[in-house]
Amino acid sequence: MNPLTSNKLIYFASFLVFPFLGILIYWLLRRRANLFLIICLMALSILFIWARFIEPQIILVRQQKIDIGFSGKIALIADIHAGIYKNEKFIKRVVAKINQQQPEVILIAGDFLYACDDVNKYFSSLTMLKAPVYAVLGNHDFYSPNCPRVELIEALTQQGVKILDNSAMTLPNFTLLGLSDYMFGRDGTAMLNNYTQSDNLIVMTHNPDTILNYPNKTADLTVCGHTHGGQVRIPWIYKHVIPTQGDFDQGLTQEKNTQLFITSGLGEYGLPLRFLNPPAIDILELK
Repeated sequence: MNPLTSNKLIYFASFLVFPFLGILIYWLLRRRANLFLIICLMALSILFIWARFIEPQIILVRQQKIDIGFSGKIALIADIHAGIYKNEKFIKRVVAKINQQQPEVILIAGDFLYACDDVNKYFSSLTMLKAPVYAVLGNHDFYSPNCPRVELIEALTQQGVKILDNSAMTLPNFTLLGLSDYMFGRDGTAMLNNYTQSDNLIVMTHNPDTILNYPNKTADLTVCGHTHGGQVRIPWIYKHVIPTQGDFDQGLTQEKNTQLFITSGLGEYGLPLRFLNPPAIDILELK
């Protein structure tokens, strides 16, 4: 079965939890089952309902101060995965929350799509963003079956999003270098050799593994997504399912050759669940 078809089945089948739970509890009560067993089943069901229907619709706005030697206010998002699990109404809510923060620049670190059948419909609200928007593509944007990469770039460009594909933009306080997804043979890390310490360089890429290919030249800050922060953050387990070669998670860390900030993203992939890890917009206060 096609993975996207199976995920659609999972999505719709998850709604059956409500009648199933009611029938199960009724059956257990009729059989005078152990009260502890009933309580455990109800607790597990409540956790599932939270992780499936409630937490994925929460949108956190998180503030992160970064000592970097120059100033700026950046809104960072990633991993929207529009399509099966995230619709245009959710994206409109994201846009409204970003505008409330009044960032100077907005960065989208890839993975726009997940079986999205109408790019313009899902992303039309991006035109309402009140700051310049720059983005890179993620691995899912390279092989989305319903939307070729060229079509996605064209649609996002029409919505006012500037796609950086191994290219750079000079902004008022820093240079922004957007690196393409190295997993598809588009490693642009050698471009860092074109910059010096005085260039105030911020790199945006999708996969944090990109920094493993950095040359000796460094970036002041690298921002990315991809990890979803484990998506379902069950302690001692979630790190084993993060799809990276390095030991990456979420948040700000000091790596050997750059400060690294990983956003846990907005959407879901595989299972339509988030637990202890709601969708997030990260506001980076550079100072």
